[in-house]
Amino acid sequence: MRTIVRQLVVIAVAALLTACSGMPVALGTRASGPVPVGDARTVKGEGCGFQLLLLIPISINDRAERAYMQLEQQAGGDFITDVQVEERWTYALVGTQYCTMMQATAIRPNSR
Repeated sequence: MRTIVRQLVVIAVAALLTACSGMPVALGTRASGPVPVGDARTVKGEGCGFQLLLLIPISINDRAERAYMQLEQQAGGDFITDVQVEERWTYALVGTQYCTMMQATAIRPNSR
């Protein structure tokens, strides 16, 4: 009986230590030198996920990455700077929706 309890404790601790986690997202264009001069515009992206019954994650961990990919698509290869990140959550009856919104400045260099 002690062996079963010990195994259950080990399994529970292992499950807690391997909780869901998202990958870090590098924000902004990685370039050497100063920020280019040119036409600037605002680009936006959003990624959402749902935590069903507070236990089952659905598209939760990669929402920041998806929001940033939308920024990059809108920028179309232009220089991305001044990235702002906003998080919001909304309670639903069977879980919680989590959203990550990003807003940035996309600069098209004059030399293009």
